[in-house]
Amino acid sequence: MKEVVLAVTSREGVGKGFARRVRMNGNIPAIIYGPQTKPISVQVNHRQFQSAWKTAGGSSAIYNLDLDGKTKKVLIRELQRDPVTSEIVHVDFHAISMTKPIHLSVPIRLIGVPVGVKTDGGIMQTTMREFEISCLPADIPEHIDIDVEGLHIGESIHVKDIKIEKAKILDEEQRTIVVISAPTVMKSTEEEAAEAAEEEAAAEGTEAAAAEGAEGAKKEEGTDDKDKDKDKEIKARNKNKPVIQSNILIEKPLLSRGGFLITTSYQMGRRRLRLLFPKAS
Repeated sequence: MKEVVLAVTSREGVGKGFARRVRMNGNIPAIIYGPQTKPISVQVNHRQFQSAWKTAGGSSAIYNLDLDGKTKKVLIRELQRDPVTSEIVHVDFHAISMTKPIHLSVPIRLIGVPVGVKTDGGIMQTTMREFEISCLPADIPEHIDIDVEGLHIGESIHVKDIKIEKAKILDEEQRTIVVISAPTVMKSTEEEAAEAAEEEAAAEGTEAAAAEGAEGAKKEEGTDDKDKDKDKEIKARNKNKPVIQSNILIEKPLLSRGGFLITTSYQMGRRRLRLLFPKAS
């Protein structure tokens, strides 16, 4: 495990105002804490910390803090950054014991190009970037290498498939680390043109059917209007005709001449004339 030496100095002031002044002087406010260590407020030179961070290659390295002539072995638990500038504004150092296991995150490094990607055109999807492990400080790996060259389309690697010497993985065994997916099928220009033509033809057929339906409706309306006009004509024609009722004789007097009464009658639609003679006195 890589170890990096870093010098820090103690600080007495606390609070946002004091931390702001520390940063203005080119330092980063920090704190050291642990299960067997009381919290200690310290500060570290910004440039020296950036150099040590780059040398360590991440937060999984052990830092040997030189504080007032004494060395403390620590891990970086948290880095606080400015949301606008991304500059480091505070560091949390966690004191460790070389004889007790610790929990920390270790990055995953994938080795090689899968066969499913190189030969079959598949897509490699990574779902995990680091492992949460438990081990002694001296056994902390810088990173965990996973060989993916033999993966074909549809194959994957899970947490249960990985073994780390002198360390235990704390993540769920069923979690997927990497999977090779089938390539996305892209439609050719000709297929897209054919689909567009089919959609256009379907749309035209729908419009034609709608037009025929509208024309049929207009014809039906015209027929209804003609029937209505015909009914009106028949009603007007029969307006002055006498009322004819089945099996009923309706008589109307026409004229009277010399005692004779001439009447006309309608029965079952037929017109009849009848002479009525006066009774003898």
